[in-house]
Amino acid sequence: MNKLRFNLVGERRKNLDREINYFIKGNKEGRFNYHKISKIKLPIGSGAVESLIRQAVNLRMKGNSKFWLKNNAEVILHARCQWIAGCWNNFCDSILTALIKPVQIA
Repeated sequence: MNKLRFNLVGERRKNLDREINYFIKGNKEGRFNYHKISKIKLPIGSGAVESLIRQAVNLRMKGNSKFWLKNNAEVILHARCQWIAGCWNNFCDSILTALIKPVQIA
């Protein structure tokens, strides 16, 4: 990788540097210790996340006659996450507090 890195310039070099740094940082933080992770029977694939996306997003937000603007879809997904995490009451309280005492952004 380092040999290839020095032959590149511009955007391609920047992209390769970013990816190499991702792996270096992840290795230092122990995120790529697959042997240890599989030994304690934790999943190492993306299947669980993909399944969750299918359940939480695709089945709920896609379908006949459903159309979402990006901002509206993000709000609905955020609200759904609050519900699933058991934080619905805090979420609603924060909205009401914001309506009663709006924060001025300078």
